[in-house]
Amino acid sequence: MILLGINKQLDLQSLFTEMGRQIFRAHGWMDHRRIVQFWFIVAFGAIALAAFLLFVRINRDLFRRFKLAFIGLFFVLCFIVIRAAGFHHFDVMLGFRLFGARMNWVLELTGIYLIIIAVFKEILVLKNTSLK
Repeated sequence: MILLGINKQLDLQSLFTEMGRQIFRAHGWMDHRRIVQFWFIVAFGAIALAAFLLFVRINRDLFRRFKLAFIGLFFVLCFIVIRAAGFHHFDVMLGFRLFGARMNWVLELTGIYLIIIAVFKEILVLKNTSLK
């Protein structure tokens, strides 16, 4: 989450996007950029999902204890993959409103709020165990 916060502040994804555009223009690949974008997102999503599942498997005890935080992290990862796609039809989906809230807010903020709730829940558990 710290790395995501740093990225949010520095807007590194915009830097990488612009670098990719420059490389594509320099090599004359702009006509094929949609194909490369598609496979990049498929690979990025597969790697993110595999890393998440591997982390959960390796840290099974942590997952049981912090299930809410892990679910929040999954929401945030889904949001990141969709935002990384940058395709028009994904942007339309993120702009969709659910009960007045934009879908990108629902995905991103649900993940963040679940993690915050998990933190407060853990603080309460620790506080209660220290009082006994």
